Amino acid sequence: MELKKRLTKIAFKIHGWIGLTTGALLLLFGLTGAMLMFRADLDHYFNNDLHMLQPGSTQVPVDSIYRMLVRSHPNLKKIVLHDFPVDRYDSYEFMLYKNQQGITDNYLYFVFVNPYTGKILKEGSYQDIVPSFFRWLYSFHYSLQLGAPGKLIAAIVGLVMLLSLVTGTIVYRKHFWAALRFKAGLNFKNRRTAVSSLHRIIGVWAVVFNFVLFFTGFWMNKDFFRPGAWAIKEPILNQGTPANIDSVISKASAVRGFTPIAVTLPTLPGQDILVRGKMAATSFFLLQGKASDISFSAITGQLKEIRVIDQQSREKRFDWEIYQLHIGAFGGNFVRWLYVVLGLSPGVLALTGALLWLKRKR
Repeated sequence: MELKKRLTKIAFKIHGWIGLTTGALLLLFGLTGAMLMFRADLDHYFNNDLHMLQPGSTQVPVDSIYRMLVRSHPNLKKIVLHDFPVDRYDSYEFMLYKNQQGITDNYLYFVFVNPYTGKILKEGSYQDIVPSFFRWLYSFHYSLQLGAPGKLIAAIVGLVMLLSLVTGTIVYRKHFWAALRFKAGLNFKNRRTAVSSLHRIIGVWAVVFNFVLFFTGFWMNKDFFRPGAWAIKEPILNQGTPANIDSVISKASAVRGFTPIAVTLPTLPGQDILVRGKMAATSFFLLQGKASDISFSAITGQLKEIRVIDQQSREKRFDWEIYQLHIGAFGGNFVRWLYVVLGLSPGVLALTGALLWLKRKR
C-alpha cells in the first residue's frame, strides 16, 4: 500500500510539471491542428481567385510547366505536382522541395499555375505568412517554423506527453471506470472541485486519442534524433528529365484500378518519375490516399515498377498508417470534427491542470 501511495505521489508530481512546462506548446499544437483539419476547405474559400479561373480552349502541357519551374527556381531537391485541377476552373499546385542551406530554413515552397496560360498565379515559401497563411500554419504546426530544431522539439513534446498520459493514468486510475460509465459527474461544490472533476473526465475520455496523437507526432519526426537528418548539402544545379511528363501521367492513368493524385518530378540525374495515387483494390481505411505509386524512367518514360501499398513492407505500411492517423484523413467530416474537439483536449487539460496546481500552491 505504501509503495502504491509513493508511486502515485511521484506520478502526480511528474504529471503536474509536464503540464506546466508544455502547456503553451500544447495549446499551440491543438489550435493549429484544429485549423489544419479544414485547411483545404478554408484555403479554397479565402483564395477563390486560384480556383475559379476563366477556362480556355487548350491547356498548357504539364511537361512545359515542369521545365519552366526547373529553370526559374534553382537549388531544388525535387518538384511535386501536389494537386491536379479538380475541375476546369481550378489551377495546378506544385510543391517545390528546396535544398536547405541552414538547419532552421524552411525547405517547402508552393507555386500555383494557370493550366490554360502556364503563368504563375501565386507562389511563396511556407516560411512566410503573407503569401499563404495556411501553408505557413502547416509548417508552424510541424516545426514551429524552426526547421530541423523545431521538428526535434515536436518529437520530444510527443515523447514527454506520452509520459504525461502514463502518469495521469496512474494518478486517476481509480476514476477511469466511473468516468467511462458517465458515473463521475462534475462536482460544483467549489471552484477547485469543479476544475478537478472537469480535468479528470476530459483526461479519461481523451486518453486513447491523445496517445495516438502524441505517438504519431513523435513517430513522424523521429528521424531528427539522428545526426544525418541535420546534414546541410551543397547547392544543387537543377536538371530536367528527358522523358515527357504528360506521357508518363497518361501511362499511369491507364494502369487498371489506379487513380493518380500527385507526381514527384526529379531535378537530378538518377531519380525516377514517381506517380503516387490510390489503388481501387486497397480497402483498409488507413491505407487510402496517395499510398501506392508507379515509378517511370526519367530518361525513357517507360514504366519500371508498380508498388501497391498492400504489398509493401510492414514498415512502409505502418509509416503511412501513422501519417493517416495523425491527420485524420479518413471518415469524412465526422472524424475531422472529432479530431478538432479531442485535439484541443491537451491544451484544456494543461490549462485546468495549471489552475489546480495554482490552487494547491495557495
